[in-house]
Amino acid sequence: MYGVAQEENKINFLTELSAFYNRSKEPLLIGGDFNIIRYARERNRLNGLERHSDMFNTLINSHELREIVMTGGLYTWSNNQENPILEKLDRILAFKECEDIFPNTIVRKLPREISDHNPLILSSGPCKTMKHIQSIFENSWLINPDFLPTVRKIWEKPCRVASALDKIQQKLKMLKRYFKGWGFNLQGELRKKRANISDELIDLEALEESGNLSDDQWIRKMELLRENFSLLEQEESYWHNRCRE
Repeated sequence: MYGVAQEENKINFLTELSAFYNRSKEPLLIGGDFNIIRYARERNRLNGLERHSDMFNTLINSHELREIVMTGGLYTWSNNQENPILEKLDRILAFKECEDIFPNTIVRKLPREISDHNPLILSSGPCKTMKHIQSIFENSWLINPDFLPTVRKIWEKPCRVASALDKIQQKLKMLKRYFKGWGFNLQGELRKKRANISDELIDLEALEESGNLSDDQWIRKMELLRENFSLLEQEESYWHNRCRE
């Protein structure tokens, strides 16, 4: 769900949210950007509570909702300035019956990579292992600067066959055989790079939550975001190649 950002509309939003909970016949779990902090500690600058914080907490208590504890940091939104304002605007609320159905539910905060909000991952249990996907040509390879030079190098290798058609087929087999392993290793490298960038961004965000970043740390954060954006473009192309529509 998404809560309104305009102050004049927040009472109507909370009234509608309460009515929605009243109509519910089943245990609910609702998450998203509520655009309201609950406590003063949910903002890195001590400006006190918002006008609607008490009403929001009253709604949560009256419906006996539980906020699932978030790991990975204190705040979920930043104005992305060098001296940032940080707030916890995103959360996941659940009926207490949900704990009986999903007792192992946890919420983990991921780093801000593109948005001014941190993504929240809700998990109700151990992750399932993805099935192995058959190797195919990836459009994302075309973005990689090593791809075309490698193709040229393999294509120019000598090939002794009877006809021109056999020669083309043999070269295509050589390319397919090489890039099947190359693509597998490339995806592994991209995942490793993304994981390393994510870990470093989380560390920088933790420093940011405890105080302002130094000039060098701020520059490093911007470098990581730029590098990560390039990797995300390759990842987007990878998954676009697998979509059905």
